[in-house]
Amino acid sequence: MNGMLDKLKELEAKYLYMILTGIIIVIVVFDIFTLMRFQLKLVNSLNAKSSQLSKDIIDLTTNKQRLAQFKSQLEIARHRRESFDLMVHRKDKVPMVLKKISSIANEQGVNVIQLMPQKLSAAPLIKNEDGAYYSMDISVRLRAGYHQFGKFLNRMEQDRLFWQIDELSLEADQKDPQRQDIKMNMKILILEK
Repeated sequence: MNGMLDKLKELEAKYLYMILTGIIIVIVVFDIFTLMRFQLKLVNSLNAKSSQLSKDIIDLTTNKQRLAQFKSQLEIARHRRESFDLMVHRKDKVPMVLKKISSIANEQGVNVIQLMPQKLSAAPLIKNEDGAYYSMDISVRLRAGYHQFGKFLNRMEQDRLFWQIDELSLEADQKDPQRQDIKMNMKILILEK
């Protein structure tokens, strides 16, 4: 080691600076290819995370602006759900539904000859957390004029009952041609919890 120091003292200052510059260049190149590679990888990963974070912030501000719209859509959906729940009755409320149909018919001057509920459909139409929804047929026989029957159907449509007519037949009454004997099969939606 002392021999190296003696040789360095003998060299001119110009050569010493060149050797020192060479050593510094070797150290810098070594640093770039070994130590800096890891640092550059770290910077690149931080850059990717930074771009993802800025994208997430943009999404967050967009969603925050849409929050009022989402709340209004949720309120509309909640209102529709409540309206639907009022139109679907449980199985134990079928007599009340029949009474409602009969009272609407009487209001419109329609004579009810028969309202006969049938059994629930064998399989549910749909099942969810509220229960199972079934279809129930009701055989209906009425006697009314065309206008009275039309008013009856209109009033039924306005009422809070989920129903549809499956079969319908109209025959003129032999004794009173202004009135019709009406036979129809009505389906209603029943909830069983």
